[in-house]
Amino acid sequence: MVESAKTDKMSTAAKKETPPKLGVPANDELEFREAYAYAGEAFQLIDRYKTPPFPSTFALWYAYVSKANESLVTTVDHMLQKGSVPSPYEINELCKAHLADREAEEAQQDIGREFQQELAGVLSLIQESVNSSDKFAAALDQIEEVLPDAGAPDRVQLLLTRLMHENQRMVAQTHDLNVGLRESQKQIEKLNRELEDVRHQSMRDALTGIANRRAFDSRIDNEIQQAEATGNSLCLALADIDSFKRVNDTFGHRVGDEVLRIFASVISENIKGQDLVARYGGEEFAIILPRTEMASAFSLIDKIREEFFSKELILRNSGKTLGKISASFGISALEPGLSARDLIEHADRKLYEAKNCGRNQVRAEGIN
Repeated sequence: MVESAKTDKMSTAAKKETPPKLGVPANDELEFREAYAYAGEAFQLIDRYKTPPFPSTFALWYAYVSKANESLVTTVDHMLQKGSVPSPYEINELCKAHLADREAEEAQQDIGREFQQELAGVLSLIQESVNSSDKFAAALDQIEEVLPDAGAPDRVQLLLTRLMHENQRMVAQTHDLNVGLRESQKQIEKLNRELEDVRHQSMRDALTGIANRRAFDSRIDNEIQQAEATGNSLCLALADIDSFKRVNDTFGHRVGDEVLRIFASVISENIKGQDLVARYGGEEFAIILPRTEMASAFSLIDKIREEFFSKELILRNSGKTLGKISASFGISALEPGLSARDLIEHADRKLYEAKNCGRNQVRAEGIN
């Protein structure tokens, strides 16, 4: 579909996403009325902004009015403040980024239940072993009591036969216990791997493979705490692909998806292991730069801007060029007393300064 003259051939097949599940609380009359009111507000927003009345649209507006997802509310507010109404494509992207996490949470709950069942089985095996050990000890006690008075050889032989029988029974039960414990250990290891896979997928953007908004929100808080504790510097860059709507409208969303992948790849190839790039929403990306001074951050981000703008993006089928596609960037630096929200807002202001000054440029606090 789209290829870069400087990059390898890329797949154009985007992963299919399961539509987000919408949970409507109806445990009692009060919750039902509240859910009904939210539904009414959601339909009003569908009508006000003329967004298509699809299930994903209703899920988006319902989550927005009910404030069920703080990051989604922030993102939608940001779009509306810019005077931008979410398009059908953007609605699907917002649902993928902010509402699809429920499936990951449900998967983690399912795995958790399997863990509980497996652990219950292990405890049962251990209890069975304890009971068998008690029975074996009791049998030995009985043999020990009667052995001094056994007297006749046939009586001694009978006690020895009983002792051998009890020992064989104990050996067999111990073997069964070990087999059961080994199987449970394998199952628990498998569940651990599955849980780790679910956690990993829930923090990844399905389209680009980089971190998603959920991962960004978690990481930025941690990095701010770390910077405040150590006194290290911390910078945040926000990026926005210029005129991305034109790309989608002209060439289609599949081509737009390829452009997003290429942009994510350019950023990923230029940042260090300590850094994080996340898809912040739609065509917006966030880059967390721990232990990085502003001058170094500016140099890095401007390099990324130049490299992306230099790409020759070509439609594979027709050989037609997409033309130069640029991106704008805004950078902020952590100062004492700033929260994550403050840091994001400062970078966002610089980003829109770059947009308003002609696009395809980097604006940073204290530099320009």
